[in-house]
Amino acid sequence: MTATLIFLLLLLLGLFLALRPLLGPKEPFPEPPRREELLEELEVLKREVGALEGEEKKLALARMVELERALEGYRPPEPRPFNPLPVALVLGAVVLLGVGLWRYTLPRLPGETTVTARAEARELKALSDKAKKTGAVEDLLAWGRKAFELGVYEQAAEAYLEVLKKDPRNVEAVRRVGILLFLSGRPEEARLFLEIAQHAEPMAAEGWLFLGNLYFQEGRYGEAIAAWERYLEVGGEARERVQGLIAMARAQAQGGKDGKSVYQARCAACHGARGEGGVGPRLQGNPILKAKEAVREIVLQGRGTMPAVPLAPEELSALLDYLDSL
Repeated sequence: MTATLIFLLLLLLGLFLALRPLLGPKEPFPEPPRREELLEELEVLKREVGALEGEEKKLALARMVELERALEGYRPPEPRPFNPLPVALVLGAVVLLGVGLWRYTLPRLPGETTVTARAEARELKALSDKAKKTGAVEDLLAWGRKAFELGVYEQAAEAYLEVLKKDPRNVEAVRRVGILLFLSGRPEEARLFLEIAQHAEPMAAEGWLFLGNLYFQEGRYGEAIAAWERYLEVGGEARERVQGLIAMARAQAQGGKDGKSVYQARCAACHGARGEGGVGPRLQGNPILKAKEAVREIVLQGRGTMPAVPLAPEELSALLDYLDSL
């Protein structure tokens, strides 16, 4: 709403600037008087000249001669030609400004972000509207899958929770709710959902991946390794990444409190083995790492989908030093 008002104000300002040459002040030099004005002044002088004397009479006669000469060669002033160029330039700038505001500041469709295309957002909205209208499990699942794919996790959670209300045994919904709980920093609840889902459908690769991430984050390295190995067994696609996670978990299980070990134990599952990003954002080259206090607060208290990571002071200090090296 605010962006719309700003756009309208700027549009009005642009129109004012475009029309200002037509409505603005006159030229600094007045236009020549009209013929009627010259004739009127001449008639007044003729009536008054008889009553004048001396120098005043001479000036009046001289002015009468000047007026008569002006009337003999009188030509009405030519109208100023209209120059459309300034108006076109201003209107063009207003149109460009309006397009920019519409593209980058006006409210977007639900699910539309700088990452998702407007077509995808329209598709997500259509699926959402259909699911809310019909309430069918199939439609709710289609909505939830699309929202999960686009990273619109609030809508994904809404859709899958509605599925569970209608079909509590729907394994996909149970698994996805568990994943969303993990991403929102609620590992204990997430573990319950994920373990139930993987017991019911052990061939679902994504469930083993996130269950391994959860165990790893809790320091349960043996269980994390087992979950990730199951992920590889059932054909998970991120083989190279998960193999790296398994290697780090095995190394971490042997101990180590240096910054790299702390990172591998508590951060790599989501942010990648070398901070290249994964479930969590990329850390390599991330400018927030320059603000250590901000990073300290995020690690200890969590933010957004990142859960709080309880660390001892020496572990946190070592981790912050390691993050500086990424």
